[in-house]
Formats: sequence, structure tokens, C-alpha cells
Amino acid sequence: MKKALGCSVQTVLLLTLAVLVAAPLACLAALTAPLHSPKLAESFVCPPDTRLVTEWYQATWNKPGEKTLSAYCADAQGNETPTLPKDSKMLWKGVTVYFPYLFLPLLVIGALILTMLNVMGIALGKVLKKITQPANRKPV
Repeated sequence: MKKALGCSVQTVLLLTLAVLVAAPLACLAALTAPLHSPKLAESFVCPPDTRLVTEWYQATWNKPGEKTLSAYCADAQGNETPTLPKDSKMLWKGVTVYFPYLFLPLLVIGALILTMLNVMGIALGKVLKKITQPANRKPV
């Protein structure tokens, strides 16, 4: 019973550690998703029958080498609709839409890596225990 309890506590600790690593990474990725994948935001930023157009440009306030992202919605006739009024919606939607898709894979990968490290640690502990303990020999 003691061994089973230790195993379950160890599993809970591993999953907790995986969550503590995966949650901030997923939050960061979800918050920045509209920046590095602006086409993903098209469905909730642009009106129907328009597409999201993005471009990087050098503004006067940018330092040399820096660029600013410009985004707007354009329809088939070329009419532009600004996305600036919807920026706060885009940020919230990025968190609510992308977080589950980013958190679950990070959690699974993190849990697998931690489990493999744990198994390797247990195996190494057993090997070291065998090496350091004297063998029980019967006198002849």
C-alpha cells in the first residue's frame, strides 16, 4: 500500500510540475498568437466577405531595423476596414481560442518528458543501490 501511495503522489507531483510549466507557456503563446499568426485572427476580427491583410512597415518612430505590423480588413473591391477598434476583442479571443489548443500539447509533452526523467532517475537509483550495497554471500 505504501508503494502505491508513493507512486500516486509522485504522479500528482509530476502532473503539477507539467501544468506549472505548460500554463505560462500556453498563455504567452495565446497572447502573441494574433501577432505571429495574423491569418488565424481573420475569422473574429474581419466582417464577413473580407480578408485580413497584414504588412510590416518602417515607421518614423521605429529604431533602425524595427518594423511595425499593420493590419486591416479588405473586401473584394479593395475597401479597407480598420481593425484597431477590435484589437481588444482580438486579444481576448486569442486567449480563449488558442489557449486550449496550445496548453494541451504542451502539457502532454511536458508530462511525458518529466515521466521519462523520473523513470530514468528511479532506474539510476536502483543501479547505484545495487552497486553500493555489498552482496549477501553465504560463508563456505
